[in-house]
Amino acid sequence: MVYFCADDYGIAKQCNNRIEKCLDDGVLNKVSVLPNGETENFKLRLEEKGAKISLHLNLVEGYPLSSPQDVPLLITPQGTFKHSFVGLLFLSLSKNRRDFEKQIYKEIQKQLEFWKTNLGDAPLWLDSHQHVHMIPLVFRTLLKALEDEKIKVEYLRIPSEPILPYLLTPSLYLKLRPINLIKQWLLNFLALVNRKALKKSKIPYAYFMGVAFSGFLTKEKIEKLLPKYLKLAQMHNKDVEITLHPGFLEAGESLSIGCRADFEKFYFSSGRKQEFDTLLNLK
Repeated sequence: MVYFCADDYGIAKQCNNRIEKCLDDGVLNKVSVLPNGETENFKLRLEEKGAKISLHLNLVEGYPLSSPQDVPLLITPQGTFKHSFVGLLFLSLSKNRRDFEKQIYKEIQKQLEFWKTNLGDAPLWLDSHQHVHMIPLVFRTLLKALEDEKIKVEYLRIPSEPILPYLLTPSLYLKLRPINLIKQWLLNFLALVNRKALKKSKIPYAYFMGVAFSGFLTKEKIEKLLPKYLKLAQMHNKDVEITLHPGFLEAGESLSIGCRADFEKFYFSSGRKQEFDTLLNLK
């Protein structure tokens, strides 16, 4: 199975509408939902369009679902999340890591409650905003929360991209951006760190595409890379997940309350509109 997933459902109502259009008119078949975003009637709206729904664990943007006094290391004086992926990574290695672990455990529990409240006993599909669950301390804490809550996990995104498809596609070499290569290699390294815990958990995962060309994944790139991904997937009896961000914003539109101003550039970027068009044109 190939899953075309739209991340960031809940960033803004206009973004949600564009993601839903990709479900209606394109190849999109999976949607990742922010538990602290614009999610009114999301289950009905997405399920009636045949989408697989995933929980987009969020520790970097918007308001936490926990009480502010329970997560002081994670929030600004205004009560919104204050750390990016890098900030959370450094905090997980700091002298405050034990308090950090306790606080993210509480917030993860609250976000898992969001899933149970809205989707009942449906097996959990799970990933995270900015892939923060790949931070080793967050990864271990997440697995502990899932075990404590006795939640069956049907799928966990492991955003570690296989290198071979890219090596075998030299026509794309010059289209790779250095910052995305850094992210790709960092996430691949963290996947190695988390491998033992993942194996012990026995949670299924897929071959992933969406970091090396994050924000500018086009029809041409997917058509060149996907056959190579499919060969790997068939060899190892795995699915493939391709993640895009088709929920773009246009001038005059606004993000949900609590979203970070330093992330706005990405939400208004032309690359997100390009990925929206990609999902429509691939069919």
